[in-house]
Amino acid sequence: MLSNKNNQLRGRDRNLFKASVMKKMSGLLATLMIVSILTPLLAFASGFGAITYKANGNVTGSVYFDGVDYDALKDQDYVTLAVYDEKGKIQSIIANKDTSRNVTGIVYFNISGTITDATYTKIKLKYNDDVVSDWVYRETSGGNPGGSYPGGGFGGPIGGIVDLNGKADANRLANLLKENKNASLEIQNDFVLLPASALVEGETLTIYNENTSFTLPIKALKLQDLAKEMGVELEDLWIRVEMKEVKDSALKAIEDAVKALNAKLLATPYDFKVTAEAGDKTKAITSFGSTYTNSSINFEGKADANKATGVVANSNALAFAPSLFSNDGDNSKVTIKRNGTGVYAAIETDISFNDVASHWAKSYVDLLSHKLIVDGYEDGSFGPERSITRAEFAAIIARSLGLDTSASSSSTFSDVQSGDWYAGVVNAAVQSGIVDGYEDGTFRPNAQINREELAAMVVRALAYVGKDVKVSSTEQDALLAKFADADSIVWGQAELAAAVKAGIVDGMTDTSIAPRNDATRAQAATMLNRLLNNAGFIN
Repeated sequence: MLSNKNNQLRGRDRNLFKASVMKKMSGLLATLMIVSILTPLLAFASGFGAITYKANGNVTGSVYFDGVDYDALKDQDYVTLAVYDEKGKIQSIIANKDTSRNVTGIVYFNISGTITDATYTKIKLKYNDDVVSDWVYRETSGGNPGGSYPGGGFGGPIGGIVDLNGKADANRLANLLKENKNASLEIQNDFVLLPASALVEGETLTIYNENTSFTLPIKALKLQDLAKEMGVELEDLWIRVEMKEVKDSALKAIEDAVKALNAKLLATPYDFKVTAEAGDKTKAITSFGSTYTNSSINFEGKADANKATGVVANSNALAFAPSLFSNDGDNSKVTIKRNGTGVYAAIETDISFNDVASHWAKSYVDLLSHKLIVDGYEDGSFGPERSITRAEFAAIIARSLGLDTSASSSSTFSDVQSGDWYAGVVNAAVQSGIVDGYEDGTFRPNAQINREELAAMVVRALAYVGKDVKVSSTEQDALLAKFADADSIVWGQAELAAAVKAGIVDGMTDTSIAPRNDATRAQAATMLNRLLNNAGFIN
């Protein structure tokens, strides 16, 4: 009986134990179910998407942030990620903000960098040690494992020139410029900080990425003088170069200006800037004096150089920028040549006039109208045989050289007032040494320009862009000897001789140069076309 009772008790205890276990298991399962439901939410608290590590060293993928990280990074254009192997940190790479993904409370960044040392077969990415990827293994086929990666920049080569803050290493940049005074430096972002102490070793430095390039005219910066002006030693001066795509309202303003011209936008506008930085001091460098430099933009599609032109955007208006076009298959490049910085683009126009169809200067007039250098009258005519005033020619020659004509004040001449439409162009032409006035202190803007004066302005423009226009007295006499009316040249013998030598000026006949004749609009367009070709400002 006792044995049966004990068995019953043991059976009851087992049942109670099972019930207790089941109750606890049910609670645990409920907890696990809640955790499993919450896990996706918790897992979304910052992390990495799929990451690839190619055989050629390229690393791509994405990283996302929410919570506290989101608040800290939502306004940042990029984040810096540390790259580790099994022994520790080996370098850093950049992830740029992905503006195409709009998720409330989450910000995404796209990873793009290069690991050039083939010995690193697996890597791990980290952000501030609390957002860590899984191990990512290097692919074993394709690419160029261990190959060198030219230039520097974000995510650039270990031991490269540019670090993750966009700063170039002074010693390495100096060595680059010592080896090549006109060196090139590739970057993977749209800006770079260059130490002035290294730049002094070179003459020019071309900075480029896959979309744009800019040639920094080092000598024109006068770095020693610039450092003194900013109150620092040369070693503490940095030069920042930016090549940023124009977006949002600024892009809309340019698109509207293109539409107003009945033109087509070919190349995406970019804002090219150069700034001197020293501690908390900055100075925008917008002009390089008479030194012209290159800014280029790559774009899709073929460009017709006869109808396309580079433009500079200023106060929502577009003006001609000296520019050359090149095609490579289905892609093209516009190279802007200016003596300063600015917002540049490329457009295509199709402008024609109703009175030049059979005129001898049609090709010259059409080309310059497509370049926004010359324009016509409200009735659709150009007036090729009309005379041209000194102010009108000063305007088109200033446009041809891409001069800054925004300064409207001019006290150089008594008859040029700040409110006059030509004040800015006359001032720009005077500052560039292209035009001068009369002994009585006047410019005579509305006087007709004669061929002698026109030739002189064109030759001075050539000299301004760095062309050698000097002629010896012997050359001068020989060049002018064939013109029977050469003795009617009042003061511009050297200028007319130089213009003849450069192929800019022809005689009215084989034996007549007609220096005192009023120049026509067709003649002015012809000389400007030859000037631009001679200077390498159009093709």
